[in-house]
Amino acid sequence: MPYRRYACTSLLPLARDYLEQDRLSYQQIVAPNGRVIGYVTPPGKKTDERALHRSTLWRFLLFLGMQTAALQAGLQLWSEHDPQSTLHRFLGPVAPYKHRSLQRGESLRTARRLLHLSDHWNRTFPESFFPRFATNPRPP
Repeated sequence: MPYRRYACTSLLPLARDYLEQDRLSYQQIVAPNGRVIGYVTPPGKKTDERALHRSTLWRFLLFLGMQTAALQAGLQLWSEHDPQSTLHRFLGPVAPYKHRSLQRGESLRTARRLLHLSDHWNRTFPESFFPRFATNPRPP
């Protein structure tokens, strides 16, 4: 995705883990067992190592939560592929203590539904769901 330091393929599993596992916090996801995820500074460079911060994951989940057009398009195509599927009925429940506002809760549920659809899509079709449907960094 454009203008992102970390690739979508590395952030998607982290976002999925955060939404699926009720007891994990942003900090526990980006630094499992106290080990940071980040880039190693090449020898001779004066910049410091850049580690993945919990706010990066928060912003990525916010971005996924805004992808309502991609979610609707994906669900429509999925229902054309498999009319008997109940995938559209998955509401994407998220632990209530992972959000403080109704708007944030809705955003996390949309992100979880999108990741759930993406998993089914990637197991079925040769073309990956990301980046085809959800690469625009702007809200719909």
